[in-house]
Amino acid sequence: MGKSGMWVQVEGLDEAVRRVRSLTSSLEAKEVEQVLVKGMRVVRDEAKQRVPVRTGLLKSAIKARIGKRRGKFVAGAFSAVDFKKAPHAYLVEYGTRHSRAKPYFRPAWDTKKDEVKKQIEDDLRALIEGRLR
Repeated sequence: MGKSGMWVQVEGLDEAVRRVRSLTSSLEAKEVEQVLVKGMRVVRDEAKQRVPVRTGLLKSAIKARIGKRRGKFVAGAFSAVDFKKAPHAYLVEYGTRHSRAKPYFRPAWDTKKDEVKKQIEDDLRALIEGRLR
């Protein structure tokens, strides 16, 4: 019985592997984190537009931040309320027995999540393409 099989030669594969390795080492965590936090600022801004304002304290407590980095890995980014500054935030969002809910954060996310996803994808693509040139 003879040997059977298939041989495929891919030209440029070594170059592609080299470029991918170069890309991963050249992308700085800070650059990726900036892309992520830029997306979260969209949610922050939408939440600030939606939040009911009495004193302005809750509105000023809505932030977009970069999370804590562990080693060389990229940290995540998030939009949130600084509960030290506005501990009543969840009472406004979800309501109480005595006051109806006035959701602002969840609707902000629901409204902007597709825009944020596209913005992050586009910005990361541009960052990667810039490195490949």
